[in-house]
This record gives sequence, C-alpha cells and structure tokens, in this order.
Amino acid sequence: MSQSNTVLTVDKESGALARAVLSDIEECASRFAAVGEEASISLRCLKAMPEEREILATLLGHGEVSAIVEAVDRSEIHETSIPCVWWVSHRNAEGETIRESIEITGVPDVIIGDRRAIPYGLETLRIAWPFRMHRLSTATANADKG
Repeated sequence: MSQSNTVLTVDKESGALARAVLSDIEECASRFAAVGEEASISLRCLKAMPEEREILATLLGHGEVSAIVEAVDRSEIHETSIPCVWWVSHRNAEGETIRESIEITGVPDVIIGDRRAIPYGLETLRIAWPFRMHRLSTATANADKG
C-alpha cells in the first residue's frame, strides 16, 4: 500500500485542510479504481484541528460497512460513502486515538484474517472444548429447571 506524501498547506479558511485531504483522497481513489493501486493517507495533520477533522468526516459520510477489531489496540473501521475508501482509527487501552488514516483499498489490512494464526486458534478450541461443553450443558440444565 502506498503512502500519500501530499504536502498540505493550511490557510485560515475553515475547511481548507479538510478539502486538501479530500483532494488527496480523490486522487488516490481514482488511481485505485483505474489500476488497483492502494493508498494510505495519514490523518495526523488533523489531530490538532478537531474542527477540520469533523468537516472531513461530514464530507466523507458513512457507507454500509463497519467493524471493530479488538486486538492489542482497538481498531474502528468504517467505509465512507465512497466505496473502497475506509476511515481507520486505532485507539489505546485508555481510548485515546493513537493513529488514524484513510485507507483506499478493497478491504483494510486490519480486517483481513491471518492464516498463520489458524493452528493456534484450533489448539485453543481443542483445549477449551471440555470447559465450553460443561458450561453449555450446565446452562441448558438450568434453563430446563426455570
């Protein structure tokens, strides 16, 4: 995935930075549509400008797909009103945003499963199976009594 290196200039007009980011998104999305080139646009420049972030969020809107990934950090992902343009936020344990970006791709990497983790997941299931079956039979027995 390519990183966008657009130099953004800030002027005093409200929404100027949001429009500059939107222009970068438009350029990257056009390349993705034409040749499949993925891109990532950091929103670090908007961290100190919450009003510009809100303007950009309003302009992009929400699409049909969203997800939350609970891993080391909490990642919140939603497709914008533009297909294949995703707003991705990563938060630490305290809920603070530590990284935010616009991803132009079919599916953001944070959502794609890691096939290498399947053996670990299967082993975890094998170990947990007796415990889960016991809980299930206990819950079923209690439901029958009630």
